[in-house]
Amino acid sequence: MTAYDCPIPMHKSAPTAGNYHDIPIDARDPRYAEPLVDARAYGIAGENYYARTDARNPPYREAVPGAVRDLWCRESLVDMLFAVNERLAEYGAEVYVWDAYRPVACQQALWDFFWERFRREMPHAGDAELAEHVRRYVSDPRRFDRNDRRTWPAHATGAAVDLTLRDLRTRELLDMGTHFDDMSAVSHSDYFEQLLHGGRIADDDARLRNRRLLHWAMQAQGFINYSYECWHFDFGDQMYVMMRNYLGGDPAPAAWYGYVPVPAA
Repeated sequence: MTAYDCPIPMHKSAPTAGNYHDIPIDARDPRYAEPLVDARAYGIAGENYYARTDARNPPYREAVPGAVRDLWCRESLVDMLFAVNERLAEYGAEVYVWDAYRPVACQQALWDFFWERFRREMPHAGDAELAEHVRRYVSDPRRFDRNDRRTWPAHATGAAVDLTLRDLRTRELLDMGTHFDDMSAVSHSDYFEQLLHGGRIADDDARLRNRRLLHWAMQAQGFINYSYECWHFDFGDQMYVMMRNYLGGDPAPAAWYGYVPVPAA
């Protein structure tokens, strides 16, 4: 059986980015102080989607305020991504990273963008309902306090990574069925599994197969996918612990990666 044959589990009520903030972080863990490194400097392919200025980053079409050009992440994640690429090589693919460490200023700009977008799409929603919907896709940075772990966005730890796949030979990105940060039902990891289950696509659909390949290659190296975003994976942060405990794996009592400030240029 290959990665293409293994369905992504369907989760209709998975926890969201609004549900992880009470998870403790163990600052005594030696990994807590692990440095950030630029994944590209170590040979991992990618570019920061939010820093693009060529309008080829929908839905923004311009650089997002606060974005950085680097693809910083915790050092351990680079080794894990190398291992993912080794697994993907037999399928003629490699990971292509869109985003990893994200400054809080950029997180705030994303929150503001989707708050306004969903307000237009949900004109009758009150602020509480609207905030709950935005939190399905964006960690809420509005109460950020660097001294309070209950306010830390996942990407501000350097332990969350957004990525896709590209063809090793052509360097073309593989079709995942939607663009990065679509933030709709199509973004949900199991979206094409639902279509397959309903008889609306065949099991050889490239979008289905590519999502499965990314999902299982990342999971095999220890990453855990966030169910509402097929591109988002975590290791060692609060979101990771939340999803790991939800999925029924060996329970993790605490995360070990916490907030880190923007690295010096």
